[in-house]
Amino acid sequence: MTVPASSANIGPGFDCLAVALDLPFHLDVGEPRGEAAKLDDNHPATKSFMSGGGQGPLFGETLIPPGKGLGFSGAARVAGLAAASLQRSGSIHFADLLARSGELEGHSDNVAASIFGGVTATHESSIIRLKCPSQLDAVVWIPDGKTSTDSSRNQLPTSVSFEVATQALGRSSVLVAAIASGDLAVMRQCCVDDLHQPKRLAASPESARALRIALENGASAAWLSGSGPTIAAFIRSGEAEQLSQVLPDSGHSKILKVAPYGIYVS
Repeated sequence: MTVPASSANIGPGFDCLAVALDLPFHLDVGEPRGEAAKLDDNHPATKSFMSGGGQGPLFGETLIPPGKGLGFSGAARVAGLAAASLQRSGSIHFADLLARSGELEGHSDNVAASIFGGVTATHESSIIRLKCPSQLDAVVWIPDGKTSTDSSRNQLPTSVSFEVATQALGRSSVLVAAIASGDLAVMRQCCVDDLHQPKRLAASPESARALRIALENGASAAWLSGSGPTIAAFIRSGEAEQLSQVLPDSGHSKILKVAPYGIYVS
């Protein structure tokens, strides 16, 4: 079973807008294939597998770095729950998978992208899947440090002003429409966040610098991926390599494709 990574909180889409990226998480049940290592009982895939009634050893390998804001735990939990469902019933019930993995993760944006692929907009049990404009790649800048999602979330304000809230609603609505229609100029204008990024970027100045550099070098959108510290950007495929070379050398860059499909069972 293979599940893609995700980058959530695209612009103003806090806890609701995410994209699947072609960094895979592989999970095998019973016996490993290739170089997959046995997962211990504390691994998020194992915990979700057991919570879903799965039995037997798990083996996994992944290119998703943990603690970087690229949906490692979400992909692992999706894989574990899906594997348990297949083992028990021979099928995957996607609505249930979304609900249960979102409950384990604490929010559904990451897991929705990993389950369904493409760009996903979620609210509670509702999900809309968008096709990312085909001319875009994703560039991610990954610094050396890690971020605890729980710790980072606890630092966020408990309320915002009416003006900030309405600005976020307007931007997120137009951003989704711009992605769906392929309007790159409007994507750039509306991929702005005042809900969580200012607080988190203040604690990670190199991430703030990487975001600024991405926008200065042709990105159609750039955002703090999840709770960070990774920065993600959409950019035209022909400009991705140039952008990756000018991002801060305090981290490393990857040029990724948007994963058009989510969970895959072989």
